[in-house]
Amino acid sequence: MLRNHQTIRLAEIEALLKQGKAGEVDRVFQGYLDTQRHDPQQPGLLDIAFLNAGFDDASDHARRVIDMWKQQSPDSAFAFGASGVQYVDAAQQARGGGWSRDLTDGQVDDMNQQLALAFKDLNHAVSLDASITAIYPSMIHASGLNGDDRYMYRSVEMGLDADPSNFSIRLQMMHHAQPRWGENFGGVDEQSREDTLLSSKNPLLRMVAQRRAVYRATCDCGDTQAQTERLVLQAADKNLTASDMVDLAGKVYDSDRRLAVELYSEALRFGPKDDVDALRWRSQEMIALGDRAGAMASFAAVARRFPDDDAIATQLGNIYAQAGDAKDAETTLLAVLARDPHNYDAMGVLGDLYNHAGHQPQKAESLADAMISEHPEKAGGYIVRSCNQMDHNLPGVYDTIHYFIDRFGDDPQWKTQTAEMRGYLIKHPEKVGV
Repeated sequence: MLRNHQTIRLAEIEALLKQGKAGEVDRVFQGYLDTQRHDPQQPGLLDIAFLNAGFDDASDHARRVIDMWKQQSPDSAFAFGASGVQYVDAAQQARGGGWSRDLTDGQVDDMNQQLALAFKDLNHAVSLDASITAIYPSMIHASGLNGDDRYMYRSVEMGLDADPSNFSIRLQMMHHAQPRWGENFGGVDEQSREDTLLSSKNPLLRMVAQRRAVYRATCDCGDTQAQTERLVLQAADKNLTASDMVDLAGKVYDSDRRLAVELYSEALRFGPKDDVDALRWRSQEMIALGDRAGAMASFAAVARRFPDDDAIATQLGNIYAQAGDAKDAETTLLAVLARDPHNYDAMGVLGDLYNHAGHQPQKAESLADAMISEHPEKAGGYIVRSCNQMDHNLPGVYDTIHYFIDRFGDDPQWKTQTAEMRGYLIKHPEKVGV
């Protein structure tokens, strides 16, 4: 996604709200919308502003700021739009990235709870001002999550009424036009044709039109690895978004690490702080290629540019740990927790460090207790706890393992941890009845 304009950030919004200046926040976003409508050189400015403000981030911090905004400005279409967008990302996080057939009942229930909140706020935002284009991509995505095609098509209709050549809306349409999602909106060929025709009004749509090549390279279509790498190279030669290049890099992550590093690097040129995972994956590939010093140095250089970004700092700590620099890893992660004592990701990475390279299991257990106490619905705390218990064969290990497997074992993102726990049970069978 494009985030190349200097628009207001979440910290600035929070500062204004703490002064009771919700009206000023509304005026800022109204200015972005007015500029988007009347300046052909700035298409999608409001959409970019929503992204730059972090409204698409399902973090506790973003939720607190948005709720403060809604409370101070109960008739603000922008506040309710931001809230709905954030809830959609929370729904996606609750769902996870697996196929529908692999989801647990808990994942589906958690997703639907977030979607209910999202639809409520998104629909209210539309009722207040239907011209706010930034909300329609989330409406389309949300309807895809719960399989409501009628809502999806209605959202597209309203969004295109507001802006027929909107990049973010057209990008979502192209995504849902893929064969694996039902070839909505006439399929990818039809969408590519429409995007090409509209590119005279919005040149960014040329990138959307060329996503067919990305889908072909990244779909699970049974191609050989050599064919996949050839398709990735062909797609990379197109005019693509940064996220497209990240997707292509992921497709050759294990088979051609050098190509993956090149693609991640190219993507990060356009927004080094916009995709923290891409930063981490590039550094992991560099470590795998034997360039530990370069992996740490390149990540640290980005972190110095954004000293207040805790997500980047957390993953920098992670990379230090993976590169074998336990001291700098601990220092970096403790600095994050000093700024934000409840940073769940930082606690998880630090807990893993203490369990392994740091050799401080008592500190790991303390972090696990805090993580589980604050977020019993998340997997991270149980992973930190189980690692400590398995490493030292501690009492309670079987309870933790069984709870984790029952609650998270079917989620593909935790397949490695689940396999480790099942392996422990095989090597250390329980003594039933003792």
